[in-house]
Amino acid sequence: MAYASIAMTALVRTDAPEAVSRHAPDPIPALLIARLAVDQTVGGLGVGTALVGHILSTAAELNTKAACRAVIVNALTPEARSWRLRLGFAPLDASDDAGLDLYLLTSDIEATLTSL
Repeated sequence: MAYASIAMTALVRTDAPEAVSRHAPDPIPALLIARLAVDQTVGGLGVGTALVGHILSTAAELNTKAACRAVIVNALTPEARSWRLRLGFAPLDASDDAGLDLYLLTSDIEATLTSL
């Protein structure tokens, strides 16, 4: 019905937004949501939101063991981008209004989980 995969990644400090790069090492460690999909037959039932909640909980746990500054995702479509923005993600490139690369600071995960 749904699946997701995550992987460790890193951002080059000079390419990251100020919120991500402030006081961070170079490269900046991050968690990548590499794949996330929900079968269309269960679309709109909250399965994707629950899966993102699980991923963010995992990211928060990983952050306590191996520093992880942000969760990164590439939204494949503008609709997926809008959905992730509602979950609290922000564009990696603030100057690109339609950019599909998004991030959520690990320090903001708890607030996002509370709002799900």
